[in-house]
Amino acid sequence: MKADFLILILTGVIAAQTATADGEVNAKLIADFRSYPNSNAGTIDSGQSLELNIEAYQDFGTARGVLELVARIDDQDTGRRILDARQAYVSTELGGVQVYVGNRQEFWGKAESTNIVDVVNQKDAAADQGGAGKLGAPSVSIEKYMDYGDLQFWFMPNFRELTFNDADAHPSGELPVKAARYQRAEGKNADDFAFRFSTVVDDWDLAGSLFYGTARTPIMSVVDAGKALEPYYPEQKSVGLEVQYTGDATLLKWESLHGKQDSKDFFAAVAGLEYTLYGVLNQVWDLGLIAEAQYDERPQAAAKRFHVGGLRVTLNDAEDTTLLLLTSQDEAKDQSLISFEASRRLNSWSSIDVGAKFFDAKTPTSVFGVLNDDDAISVKLNMFF
Repeated sequence: MKADFLILILTGVIAAQTATADGEVNAKLIADFRSYPNSNAGTIDSGQSLELNIEAYQDFGTARGVLELVARIDDQDTGRRILDARQAYVSTELGGVQVYVGNRQEFWGKAESTNIVDVVNQKDAAADQGGAGKLGAPSVSIEKYMDYGDLQFWFMPNFRELTFNDADAHPSGELPVKAARYQRAEGKNADDFAFRFSTVVDDWDLAGSLFYGTARTPIMSVVDAGKALEPYYPEQKSVGLEVQYTGDATLLKWESLHGKQDSKDFFAAVAGLEYTLYGVLNQVWDLGLIAEAQYDERPQAAAKRFHVGGLRVTLNDAEDTTLLLLTSQDEAKDQSLISFEASRRLNSWSSIDVGAKFFDAKTPTSVFGVLNDDDAISVKLNMFF
């Protein structure tokens, strides 16, 4: 992995030297330092990683090639080590539609706490980067841009499995993860399809989507007499809906997903409100008040109902300082999670991110109970080139 990492750095340097006026190359190096203050005996209590991101594009007449490479090394957790082309595609216009072939990332959703309609890409869960950490996967996608809305169609012939941390790392169930099982006979080679139509009507952003394929989040089971975890990926057929109202100070958000998973009907939804107070404390600061309610019948959910509250602070300064605090609690008041994110630009070529997550549960066998020792505090130094 270290050799691959050095090769990737060299590739980026060469690309930067040979970039033309029809292209661009940007790089970011992330030094990540993590502490786990509540780690159990036998698990790591701190960790460091180094991640290189290279983003580039090159125009070839009417076509464009896009590349986003991610390489990460970690001093202890092999689950976080990765070398992946998160994006590596060529796009061009054919017959009035835009065609994309290769690895491509896409985000669907409106809510802050979770995005249940975001079904295209698989997550790089071991990276613990939320929705930003996604894996590249081969796909052919077609988009049609019209006056009344945008159409997308996705064909994905290969499935990427969720990444997992080592058993002694965080977050982890402290058990090794076995090879995955699939409901669909073709396993990783089963074809996935997705369709989405999005439009804007006055102050409303609206989108509807269809998905048929393998569920992105597996159902985890304890097997081998409690000595291992086994992921099971069911088949999913679903209809998604996204709605957002944007007022002067108010955002109303809705996401819902309805369909079948493992031949069983399910419904999941997130409803949210974000209200922004401008110029608080007689400063140029903005304060966003966030409230969301989650409902999810799928077995992958930590609980059927969660209530979420939070604060978003934007200082509107030259350093682009932002803070986000979210707290989640299930309806039974058994499980809760507090998360914090802050970012600030240090100078023209660097910035710093600070984050923290704290799990709590009364029932040790609940999902957050298993994650009770995975409280984490992280500091990231980002360097741009």
